[in-house]
Amino acid sequence: MKKIVQALIIWMPLVLGACKKDPGYHVEEYQEVKVDDLPDDVKIPSKAWGLLEFKTTGEESPSATKNIIFSEVNVYLVEKNPGVIQGEAVKISLPKGGGTIDLSRFVNEQRGSFYVGMEFPEFQEATGKKVFFISRARKRKIGAQVFGAGCNQFFDITDRFFKEMAVEGIRVNTTKDRHLSVLGGTFLFAAQKNNDVHVAQVTFTSSQQTALFCEEH
Repeated sequence: MKKIVQALIIWMPLVLGACKKDPGYHVEEYQEVKVDDLPDDVKIPSKAWGLLEFKTTGEESPSATKNIIFSEVNVYLVEKNPGVIQGEAVKISLPKGGGTIDLSRFVNEQRGSFYVGMEFPEFQEATGKKVFFISRARKRKIGAQVFGAGCNQFFDITDRFFKEMAVEGIRVNTTKDRHLSVLGGTFLFAAQKNNDVHVAQVTFTSSQQTALFCEEH
């Protein structure tokens, strides 16, 4: 009987640990990295700018012009599998307007998955919220799947973004650099507050795998 009790004591924490909900990028502690460099200029399609400014078709009057305010944005990289992210969990604070993140600085060569979270504080109390993605990653086939949306492809991902950020964030895998093909590009954020529109961008790239990205023109 004593041996059975001892076995249960050892086994129960394993069961409880297995049932624990994976928090995704929502963890208690992060290694914080603050970026002070001004963001590089990012080419944004005119249609995207119109949508970011919450303009509607035919809105041409001067009174419709909105104040564009460049705002700060935070990015979180949190490993799911040990050894994938340098420091396990990293919070990158980008300056007003956002910036570029070289993933080779934070992602190890270890195969596995990690979560990406993005937080735009200006979304709080905003009457309008938009999130867009401009792909800068080339399409490539790995096995039976195609990764990467192609060069300069533009998507409205607002609904999907908020749904994923509310749970675990964007989960990506490093095997054969899949994460670069999924994240490679620019995320655009816009929050409307009265006549002000707060905007920021986050561009993901890799200085070690430039061939996977589209050439700049």
